[in-house]
Amino acid sequence: MRRILSRLFVVPAIALAVLLLAPAPSANAHGETAQEAFLRMGTVSFWDVKFSATEVEQGEQLKVTGTAKILETWPEQLGEPELGFIGVVAPGPVVIIKERKINGAPAPHAIEVHKGGVYNFEITIAGRRPGRWHVHPIFGIHGAGSLLGPGQYIEVKESGKAFTNPVKLASGQVVDLEKVGMGDVAFWAVVWLVVGLVWLLYWIVPKRTVARLPVTSQIPLNTDGMEYGLITKRDHKAMNVIMAVTLVLLAGGWIYQARAYPEKMPQQVLRFEPEPVAMTPSFVQAKATEVRYDDATHTVTMIVDVKNTGTRPATLQGFTTTTLTFPTAGVAEPVDGRSMTVSPSPTVAPGQATKLTLTISDHVWREERLIPIGESRMQITGVLRFKDDAGAENFVTVQSFITSLSA
Repeated sequence: MRRILSRLFVVPAIALAVLLLAPAPSANAHGETAQEAFLRMGTVSFWDVKFSATEVEQGEQLKVTGTAKILETWPEQLGEPELGFIGVVAPGPVVIIKERKINGAPAPHAIEVHKGGVYNFEITIAGRRPGRWHVHPIFGIHGAGSLLGPGQYIEVKESGKAFTNPVKLASGQVVDLEKVGMGDVAFWAVVWLVVGLVWLLYWIVPKRTVARLPVTSQIPLNTDGMEYGLITKRDHKAMNVIMAVTLVLLAGGWIYQARAYPEKMPQQVLRFEPEPVAMTPSFVQAKATEVRYDDATHTVTMIVDVKNTGTRPATLQGFTTTTLTFPTAGVAEPVDGRSMTVSPSPTVAPGQATKLTLTISDHVWREERLIPIGESRMQITGVLRFKDDAGAENFVTVQSFITSLSA
C-alpha cells in the first residue's frame, strides 16, 4: 500500500518537473487579443499603415507610416482622450526610434489629442538587435493604455560591427548612447547594492528580526521594541552609521555629477496639438443599422444605410477595424487574404440613398475574440472607406450592436 501511494505522488511530481523544465515556445504577439473587443474596435482605427522595409541591417533605418484616428465611438467609460503618444512596440529594445512626425511636424513627445482627431504619422526606426521581430505602431492614450495598429515582421541582420547610436550633445560632443554613462550606472548600482545588503544582513544574521516576523509583527507600530529587547541602543547606533554613509554617498554622487556633466538640459515636456489634417469634404453618409454574426460560418453580415451627398459616384473600398482591413472584393486587392463582398453594388450614384449588405466570412472573428458573444457589450465598430471617381476619399465610422445567430 505504501509503495502504491508513493508511486501516486512520484509519477505526477516527475511529470510536473518535466513540464516545468521543457522549453516554452516563443511568443509571437503583444497580447492584443487579451484586450476587450470593444477597446480594440471602438477606440482607435489605423489605415494605410506601411513599412518601408522588412529586412534591415543593424543601424539601418526604415520608416513606419500611416494614419490613426481616434474614433467618435470612443467608450465613455475611458474618459475623454486628451493626451496621446504615437510610437512603436516590439519585443524589447530590438529597434530604436530615431525620428517621429505627426501631421508633418516633429513630435518627440506626447501630443494633445481629441475624439475624432486624425493623425498622419511617420516614424523612423533603426534595427538594433539581430533577429526577426514583430513590430506594431501604437497609439498610447493617457488613461486608456496602448492601442495597437497592424504589425509587421522585421528581420534585423548582423552588420558585422557593433551597433552604435551616436547623438550630439549641447556641448558639441558626440556620444554613443549605447555606452555613455554605463560605467557610472554599474558603479552606483554596486554601491547601493552593498549598502542595501549591509542593512539587510544586519537585521537577518545577528538579529533575525526579519526572519522572525511572527514575533516582530506582535510589537505595536509606534514602538521600536526596545522594551522587549528586540532593538537595542547598539542597533540604533549601527543604523545611524548606515544613514550617515548613505548621506555621504548621496552628497558625493551629487558633487560628482555636477563636475562630470556641467552642461545639462532639463527633461523636456513640450506638448502641442498637431495641425489638423486637410480632409476631403464629406460626400457620403453611412450608418450601420443591423449586424448579424453566424458563429457556425464565422460570418459577419452588416446592413448599412448609405447616402451619396456628392456629385460623383462613390465606391465602398473596404472596412477597417482594429488591426484588420477587409477590402471590397472586385474593387481592391485582398489584404492578407481577407476581403468582403458588398451587395447589391459597392458604387452609389450621386444623390442616391441605398442599403448595402456587407458580408465578411473569416475565422479571425473567433481567433482574435472580436465578436464578444456572451459579454455585456456585443457590438462591432469600424471605418468604411469610400472613394469617388476623382480620387477623393471619405472615412466614415460605423457602429452597431450584434445579433448572434448561434445565441
